[in-house]
Amino acid sequence: MKNYLSSTSLKSQAKGQLLGKYGTLAGTYAIHALCVSALSGITSLFLNPGSVIEYIIYFAVSFLISIFSGLFSYGETYIYLKTSCGQQPVLSDLFYGFKQTPDRIIRVAVVFSLISYLLNLPVFLLSLLPQETLLNGYGMLLFSLLTVVCAVIGMLLMLTYSQSYYLLLDFPDCSAREALRKSRDMMKGSKGRLFYIDLTFVPLMLLCVLTCGIGLLWLMPYMQATKANFYLDLVKQN
Repeated sequence: MKNYLSSTSLKSQAKGQLLGKYGTLAGTYAIHALCVSALSGITSLFLNPGSVIEYIIYFAVSFLISIFSGLFSYGETYIYLKTSCGQQPVLSDLFYGFKQTPDRIIRVAVVFSLISYLLNLPVFLLSLLPQETLLNGYGMLLFSLLTVVCAVIGMLLMLTYSQSYYLLLDFPDCSAREALRKSRDMMKGSKGRLFYIDLTFVPLMLLCVLTCGIGLLWLMPYMQATKANFYLDLVKQN
């Protein structure tokens, strides 16, 4: 029987590993967030969709931005894997994904982006219907059901493939497809554990809202370090 560490133990490990590193880790989160926010803001400024073609262009550009963000996410994964292994991360580690076989990383980022966009597509298309159609009983019910179904499917898929970046880092010869497959196999029976860990951070996320998001500079490193420890525990048991 596999004896996984509890969420409390994983979070306790993360707290100890983060001591003396918060400045670097908060900086990497801020750089990632600012870069993606700036690109998204520029896109919204110059692309104000009003027709179907304009919507397609807008979502195509947004899709490319999400893939670009994936390269930063890979760098952050590298940073927290180093942190959880007792190594000292540096700010330049954030750009690790741009230097290390980015084609593999981009393929995984494309999968994550497709999951997000394709599962939101039915809800988006439904929202284009006339308002009077949505406001009647059946329209509102259909919209609500689609939203819930898409959210659940998306969450399950993201949990299933959540370990892919870690696997690409741990196994440099591993292809994107192999990393996705290994993540799927590793997460069998563990999706609920990772989902529960995410839920335990919800109260802290709500508190971050009161700080206008500034608290995320502390919370995100805590969450990411906990998830890196989750991965190491998962590997140890498999």
